[in-house]
Amino acid sequence: MSGSRMWLCLLGLALAAPVAAQGDGGALYAYRPHAGEKVRFDEGYGRHLEWHREKRDSLPWYGWDVVAGRRMGEFIDGTFGIAFAALDQRVGPAGDATDAAATFGSYAQPTGRWLVRLRRDLGTAAPLEDRAPAALMQVVTYRVPPTARPAFEAALQAVRGKEGYAPYAVYECVIGTGEAEYMLVVGHAGYAGFENAKRDPARALSLELADRAVPGVTAESELWQLRQDLTLLPDR
Repeated sequence: MSGSRMWLCLLGLALAAPVAAQGDGGALYAYRPHAGEKVRFDEGYGRHLEWHREKRDSLPWYGWDVVAGRRMGEFIDGTFGIAFAALDQRVGPAGDATDAAATFGSYAQPTGRWLVRLRRDLGTAAPLEDRAPAALMQVVTYRVPPTARPAFEAALQAVRGKEGYAPYAVYECVIGTGEAEYMLVVGHAGYAGFENAKRDPARALSLELADRAVPGVTAESELWQLRQDLTLLPDR
């Protein structure tokens, strides 16, 4: 089995479930379209979403273009607000993989796959779980040494306990990363959301980490733009 074929089979694990039990699990996938193939990738991915619609896939599926940051130019899709068990209850994985290969698989290179868990105790909102995505998402990924995790989470809880910040979600990466990772996600209706730095929870967390002298934490920020045309939100 080729590498691309194997990846598409793995993709089938997370894209189709007869009943998507609600929960705080999520799965994300990243693709980099080949040079000159972005339009074909988008068109093919849109056709693949129709396969899921026809199969009455109950998983919500979001699509984003990365418009700023290291992965700029990549496409990321993800399902959120599900029990992880829903990934075991897929419908037609062989047909899913075959359709994915035929529609968009040849137009991009897969670059990442990871599972996350929403940490409601560390954030203040859950728009993806509520199926209310923002037009833009500020995504800050923190890489944390294992020994620093308690101090890092304490800093997050300290920020959560203060008022005046834009609503945000925090995800803990559970598999697919090289070390402990957390994602802080802030939704914005547009670029005007960046005007007031005092409302930025990521900035507040950076100051809190510095005050607490939490060692070894690195951060990387990206901006994801929602592709409403490449998003599938089935009825609950």
